[in-house]
Amino acid sequence: MLNIAAKGPRFRGWYIVAMMSGPRAAGTATYILGSTLFVIPLETYLGLSRSMSALLFASGTMVAGLAAPISGALMDRYGPRWVLLASIIISALGYVLFAMTSNVLMVYIVFVGIISPVILNVAYNAGAAFINNWFSHYRATAMSLLQVGAGIGAIIIIPTLAFIIDNWQWRAAAIAAAGFILVLGLPAALLSRDTPEEVGMLPDGESVSDDRPTVTIIEPTAKEAFRTRGFWFMVGAATAFGGATAALQIHFLPIMVWKGMDEVQGALVLTVMGIMGTPAVLVMGPLADRFGRMAVAGGTAILVALGVVLLNLSSPAWSIWGAALIIAPNLGMYPLMWAALGHAFGRKSFSTIRGTVMALHVVGTLGMPILAGIVFDRTESYSITLWVIAGLWITAAILLFLAPSHSYVRIAQAD
Repeated sequence: MLNIAAKGPRFRGWYIVAMMSGPRAAGTATYILGSTLFVIPLETYLGLSRSMSALLFASGTMVAGLAAPISGALMDRYGPRWVLLASIIISALGYVLFAMTSNVLMVYIVFVGIISPVILNVAYNAGAAFINNWFSHYRATAMSLLQVGAGIGAIIIIPTLAFIIDNWQWRAAAIAAAGFILVLGLPAALLSRDTPEEVGMLPDGESVSDDRPTVTIIEPTAKEAFRTRGFWFMVGAATAFGGATAALQIHFLPIMVWKGMDEVQGALVLTVMGIMGTPAVLVMGPLADRFGRMAVAGGTAILVALGVVLLNLSSPAWSIWGAALIIAPNLGMYPLMWAALGHAFGRKSFSTIRGTVMALHVVGTLGMPILAGIVFDRTESYSITLWVIAGLWITAAILLFLAPSHSYVRIAQAD
């Protein structure tokens, strides 16, 4: 059994993990997973084609990725706490305005222009920055534990939003999404601390002591990181699995309908997939800390690819459920990637480097959902799209296995 006990008394890092699970739950369930719940209702209300609705949500994903370097630089300079707080307030306001929209233009402006630039700070960015600041040896474990928040969101928020949409239409669900973001996000932003140094500690709970040898930690700047092979391997892998993930998440409910399920059944599959993803990521994190983040991520990518192939070939309901459960560990890919990024480049410029990876991988997260919508409009099928998604997961696995796994952080012992 992996011992994750802190080295110093009352290490607050695990409390940070618990608190950040709140915004992770809200952001993941309302936007990352929950956006698919709005696809068919918006198509019905606005008269959109599948490719146009895919363009809406893919454009939001693109803007979220392009905004990541800016929010990352702000976190590196001012700390993730205040960026998280501002993002919670803006995204909640955005969902309220989303509920008040009445035409395609206003939907695009609110969803793409207000919600999308900040919502990933709630779902991913700020939490990853906190964990990278508070942990070193147990970084992948902590990142994966943070993903439990996604499971919480799947259990509570997704069925609630689906029920509201089924009974009171999508506008009420958008208001509910704003409420979830505020209730689950604000306590974490107000009670957290940016770094362990603020409370007289070091990462992993080591206490500051005069007896500790004096060392100088030399971490690469963002520009130095951009010149390494490791950075570009990570960008390539993130682009591949990010595009596959975005297409599957945005089109998941329509895919379930294409497979013969109704919308409520499809939402149930999505909920169970989110729930089952939680124990998977809890296993993946400790394994990654012990055997290597890239290796475990690569193995996970192969598993998810097999699940997508099974989903494509499935027709009985039981096989669709089985495929969804095999795909569930895809929720753990980003925590492993960010843990590997923190190991490679340290803390000083982590959020800027991470934000740049997210900005560059929008090629996949924008292109694949739109391609899936266009192909469906022309063929009324998701089969070709699912084959492409499986191929992207295999590509990600190859890049992860080939990526350098060493750290670019240097430690210099003082004389």
